[in-house]
Amino acid sequence: PQQANELVYTYSDLVPQVYADLPVLYQHPLPPRAALESMVVPEGFRVELFAAEPDVINPIAMNWDELGRLWVIESLDYPHGEEGFNSRIKILEDTDGDGKADKVTVFADKLNIPTSIMAVNGGVLISMAPDFIFLKDTDGDDVADVREVMITGWGKSDTHAGPSNLKYGFDNKIWGVLGY
Repeated sequence: PQQANELVYTYSDLVPQVYADLPVLYQHPLPPRAALESMVVPEGFRVELFAAEPDVINPIAMNWDELGRLWVIESLDYPHGEEGFNSRIKILEDTDGDGKADKVTVFADKLNIPTSIMAVNGGVLISMAPDFIFLKDTDGDDVADVREVMITGWGKSDTHAGPSNLKYGFDNKIWGVLGY
């Protein structure tokens, strides 16, 4: 069918009728240990589990800070971002030196599908269309006290096509991507 000069296909248009009535199947997530065992890594490398559910749920992006803490964006809103501001940023720490996160702190909440995080100027910069937001803890409790919009105007029509992947470039500027 054609509408407004645009081709629109339904599921039944693309899938042979013999399959159209079957339930859509997908693989459920593996338990953490099984996921580790299924990974293939180059010789001389190993993968170790630092954190898993329930400490981390729906991670979208993560980055390490200079103290060896892992900052993780959890997107509890995805894929229905317009329904609420339920995403958050957690700081995960290994305080006893065993290589596993044993302290989890919610640094910021009431976010709506942030897609990237990087340490900058004593805080973090996140991309969260339509904004880039600077968050900073000013009293030492690892909870953001500063929340400042730095740039705005990014589109929100598709959560997959927004700004993400913030990184420092060789020129000491912050670079990222927009889109797929």
